[in-house]
Amino acid sequence: MNETAEPVTDVLLVEDEPADVHLTRMAFEEAGVTARLHHVNDGREALRFLAGEPPYDEAPQPGLILLDLNMPHMGGLEFLQRLRETDQAEEVPVVVLSTSDLERDIQASHQNGAADYLVKPLDMEQFCDRVQQLAQDWNLPLEKNTPPPIPDPAADAPTENRDASSKAPREDGDHATSPAGSGGDGVPVLLVEDEPGDADLVRFGLRGSAREHFDVTRVDRLSAVPQALDEVSPAVVLLDLSLPDSTGLDTVRAAREWFRDTPIIVLTGYDDEDFALRTLEAGAADYLVKGRIETSTLGRAIRYARSRASLEGRVRESEARMAAALEGAHLGLWDWRVDRDSMYYDRRWGELTGLADAEGYGPVALWDRVLHPEDRERRDTALQRHLKGETSRYSAEFRVRHPSGSEAWLLDAGQVIERDRDQHARRMVGVVQDITEHKRMEQRLETLARTDPLTGLANRRLFMDELEREYARMRREPGYAAGLLMLDIDHFKRFNDRYGHETGDQVLVEFADCIASALRAGDRAARLGGEEFAILLHGASLGEAGHTAERVRARVEAMEPQPDRPNTTGVTTSIGVTILRADDRGADDALRRADDALYAAKSRGRNCVVVNGSAREEEPPKD
Repeated sequence: MNETAEPVTDVLLVEDEPADVHLTRMAFEEAGVTARLHHVNDGREALRFLAGEPPYDEAPQPGLILLDLNMPHMGGLEFLQRLRETDQAEEVPVVVLSTSDLERDIQASHQNGAADYLVKPLDMEQFCDRVQQLAQDWNLPLEKNTPPPIPDPAADAPTENRDASSKAPREDGDHATSPAGSGGDGVPVLLVEDEPGDADLVRFGLRGSAREHFDVTRVDRLSAVPQALDEVSPAVVLLDLSLPDSTGLDTVRAAREWFRDTPIIVLTGYDDEDFALRTLEAGAADYLVKGRIETSTLGRAIRYARSRASLEGRVRESEARMAAALEGAHLGLWDWRVDRDSMYYDRRWGELTGLADAEGYGPVALWDRVLHPEDRERRDTALQRHLKGETSRYSAEFRVRHPSGSEAWLLDAGQVIERDRDQHARRMVGVVQDITEHKRMEQRLETLARTDPLTGLANRRLFMDELEREYARMRREPGYAAGLLMLDIDHFKRFNDRYGHETGDQVLVEFADCIASALRAGDRAARLGGEEFAILLHGASLGEAGHTAERVRARVEAMEPQPDRPNTTGVTTSIGVTILRADDRGADDALRRADDALYAAKSRGRNCVVVNGSAREEEPPKD
């Protein structure tokens, strides 16, 4: 069909079922096709692939497209119609690869531009033959010495040059046989079977495989397995359930102890579906009934078991790495089936929330038992926005109250990984982390950034922010006023010179405590620098501000000397008073007026209050 001289090196597979993708890759490998197989999930992604749009901007242009019909977002027929509208419609042939053999699907595919239509058989042997025939029809490169496709799979015959049979069983208590004439280059298989006739049927079936060469080692009882393992490391185990030294499910469980990572295929004459399920639960990878095992069935079972074991091994490794990462980062895991309102949580999640001692399942409403009421709305808003698709990820910080009474901060983050056709969330996975110490550090840093480290009062930055908020309130509420006091410690330089800076710092701390105790709740005292302090009186008139200033001055004058500074008596303060005015250009105007009033108080002999002074009447006495 393909008249192009150059071989097709890249094939695009458009398929949404992971299992079919995996089987197609296996079939390419089994058939010896060396063309690179690229995969996308639906027709929409395929169009982006062909157009070279991100993330496919560096992907090669395929020489052939294998297309499934039934896919989400954009199915096969719609893709064919859209492809006909592009320049690549004549350049890239499309072969429909579908399980549907309906005449209407075949005709519709051809009418919309498909070059060929292949029905996927369920049998892996036939599928490999189809893929090999596909390679010949469309000029796909094949490995050297790849056998031609078999036209009639039913006519398969044993291939003598791939004989993997074993020698006859040894006598006198030797229960193991080794492969003969194979050179040990095939797939190693351990057959645990006590009936020689059944063992010969298995060997014959494996000889008939045109896809793989098997090296069979046989033991006739379970107790002989350890000795056999000294000589062979099997890729798969074929296990009879009726052995001289073990029968039934106990045989599977015992073998599972030896072969934790090696797939076990059970061979039995007992045809019962419930029993078959129990063998799988006991650790078997597959279950085959003797007398019904054909060449293709046995070979396919071994291939599938090995493939599944490889996938499960990678999953276990991935899970182990994930568990180590979660444990190392002290993360708890949750997996929420939104459509069923069922949430899986691990042990660490239970520890962080205080709700469980071990992993388990429960409704997502479990969170409500511990979520702090003040944080619920913020968490719910972030979660609902992500569920609706408004954000790419969900993340929220909130407090939880443990049943024990303790409180902690948690960071909860996750992502929807599955949605239905209407884009409603079906499954969401996330992690939770204890950030209590981080929050405490944030609060400490915030405190350090906005408070004076010596006195614990507000620093200049916080005080100026609060002044600006008062001006904003004055603009919103005509007639609103606020008082502003500027004050310092009289003759503070003398304390430092006479008693040292350590005692001076002690005086500053006691002074700060004294003025703070004389204020109303909500008023703000701040240390602006050195011995300079300021007080903001919310909603105070000029008269009220003056009365408060006099109360502060008297409280400071009445301060008693502390035992560790018995000689530092007579601490007093001078205070300048003003109010914030609507016509002020900013906080600096009010601060300047208060500072001028403070300057006037110094000029008048200190230890006094001056209200709204506006001019420096005289040079104050030097300390």
